[in-house]
Amino acid sequence: MEKVMEIIVFLMKHMQDEKGRFNDIADVSQTLVGHGYTQQEVNTAFAWLFDRLQAQAEVVVDPTRPLQPKPNRILHAVEQLMIQPDAYGYLLELRELGLITDTQTELIIERAMLTGARSVTRDDIKTIAAPILLESESGQVMIWLPDDLEEGIIGN
Repeated sequence: MEKVMEIIVFLMKHMQDEKGRFNDIADVSQTLVGHGYTQQEVNTAFAWLFDRLQAQAEVVVDPTRPLQPKPNRILHAVEQLMIQPDAYGYLLELRELGLITDTQTELIIERAMLTGARSVTRDDIKTIAAPILLESESGQVMIWLPDDLEEGIIGN
């Protein structure tokens, strides 16, 4: 799921750079496959993005105005000790791209703190955030089957 989330972040940045448009989805798809993602992961990310656009019936990236910074949640001293700066930066990036809400940000921070880890990394945030980000309105999580079932375990 983390790879799908990485692709979604890439797509949102691409939309931001292209002022809300995809000139050639096939080119973007091939670029992602060239970066080592599977076609299934790319398709899942596109499906999530298009489903979200359709469900919200609004522009995710408004091409007429730049993204307005939102006030950032300040980490508590204990949270600062546990959550690495680049992990927190990634979480803020997801929020700024409009991929997660303030409530989801809080949920991710809460789950990160409950891991009991001495240090929460960027990869840990990806692992925690992926199911939250990919959860649909109905509460179901979008999953894909790996190209090679030996590569991963379904139901992680």
